[in-house]
This record gives sequence, structure tokens and C-alpha cells, in this order.
Amino acid sequence: MSYPRVDRASKRCQQFVMSLLVVAIILPPAHSANAAEILLRNDTIPAGGTNNPLLAFLQGEQTATWHTAPVTGNIVGVQVQWDSLFGGNPASLEMFVNIYAGGTFPTPGPLLAQIPGPLLNDASANEMRHLDPPTNAVPLLVPVTAGQTFVVALEYQNTNSGNQFGSGVEIDQDGIQAGANSVFVLPGGWADAIPLGVTGDFGIRAIVQQIPEPISSTLLSFGLALSLLVFRQR
Repeated sequence: MSYPRVDRASKRCQQFVMSLLVVAIILPPAHSANAAEILLRNDTIPAGGTNNPLLAFLQGEQTATWHTAPVTGNIVGVQVQWDSLFGGNPASLEMFVNIYAGGTFPTPGPLLAQIPGPLLNDASANEMRHLDPPTNAVPLLVPVTAGQTFVVALEYQNTNSGNQFGSGVEIDQDGIQAGANSVFVLPGGWADAIPLGVTGDFGIRAIVQQIPEPISSTLLSFGLALSLLVFRQR
């Protein structure tokens, strides 16, 4: 009886493929926890702020920034640069941070997520990653696809209009970008910030985490490709 001849190189390839398949099976299909995060911002405000808040809002009004996701992934955090003219103000408990789908500027689309009661510290880029402060048990996780527009807005609890000692969202001092900043005013609704006299971009930002291909799927695909190559060489 004769047996098919298998040379040593083919055997080594087969052993290598089997090792890869074992690793692929053992590894969970979860995405890598170390996927890169991308900070999306329109403003150029430096760390610590520049004591340049916009003090012009009533309770229930909103300041909003518009962003485009550069990758497919999840919104996992937001930042609100909060400041006062003279510094040293106590933390301010505001109403909501709202994340909307992109609509037709200056009006956002449907609400995607809402963070109630954001506590904002003076001269700080207050970062929030949960939907339930201060418990912080429910992570913020809003799926986005590459090229998708979305809006992040702060809704005010405390009126700061006309109060030079108040606190508010900071704006940068190198001009304002068209189509990037809108406000919700009472009465009137959503409006472009530029015709209302706003001169800088709002310090409201988003953190997007890219979704990578699962490691185990990548290894499995590689292993199957090698198996096909060995089979063809026999």
C-alpha cells in the first residue's frame, strides 16, 4: 500500500497553521480594548483655558458643536471646556450634555444620548464618559460610521446671561468656523452662532474610539489562507 508523500516543509506549514487556528479559537472575538481614541474638536483653547467664557445664555438654552466621524467606531466621551472671566468659580451643575445625530445645520437631528446633571469645574476641559453621573456605571457608547455628522451640545441649568461673575462654555480667540457652532435660544430655537455675534468656536468636544477588526477573526482568516496554500502545494 502506498501513502501520499508529504515533505518536511509541508508538515511544518501544517503545524504552523494548526497553531494559528488554536490561538484563534482560544482568543475571544471581542474587539481590542486598546483601540486608538480620537479627540474631535473645533476649538484651539489651550489646557487650563483663557478666561474667555461666553456669558449669554438662559436656562434651557444650548451651545453645540458639529463634528464628522473620521472612522467607524463609538463616541465614548465628551469634553466641555468651562471657564469664568476672573477664575476661581465653584463647580456648576448644569442640565444636560446632549448628543444628536447630524441634521441640517444649524438644527441637529434626533437625540442619540443624554448625560444628565454634568458637574463642570472652572478652567477645566471637563471630560465625561458615562450616562449616569455621579454613579458612573453606564458607559457612554454611541455608534458612528466614518463620515457621519453628529452634534454635541451643553444644555444650561444656570442662567449666565449678563453675569460677568458667572461661568460658561469657553470660546477660542482665533475666529469661528462656518457650519461648526450652533445655539438653541429661547424663543426662536436653533440658530447659527455666527449671525448672533459669537466670535470663536465653542470648547465642546467628542472622543471617538475606532472599532478594529477582532484579533481572532484576523488570525482565523490568515490560517485558512495558509491551509489553502499548503493543500494546493501537495
